[in-house]
Amino acid sequence: MMTTSTQRLLELSAAAPAVDGEDLLDLLREGNVLYHQGLQETHQATATRLQGMSTADLAAAADAAEVPYDASRNRAEMVLLLALAEWDMTPAALAYSAMVEDAARRGFSLLPEE
Repeated sequence: MMTTSTQRLLELSAAAPAVDGEDLLDLLREGNVLYHQGLQETHQATATRLQGMSTADLAAAADAAEVPYDASRNRAEMVLLLALAEWDMTPAALAYSAMVEDAARRGFSLLPEE
């Protein structure tokens, strides 16, 4: 059976509390790739759904999603912000965010220390 990126993100998040060190970093790396893949897929779907929508309707969609509408942003930026808001509320994205926060509390991060 093929595992979807959403399923895999949930699996990684469930496994993360039991590992540390390089194993945890490997889970974070894989999760990061899957998170961005999910965001990209959501962005494409959102762009398709909002295609041809008037500026006023786009502003209303932003308001409904609680995404601040800024007239100085171009249409592509607003669509991306709407996609990000939608993706960030999915179970997979929420699980990954929780995994990253837990790993950070334990001293592990994909971001290099400065």
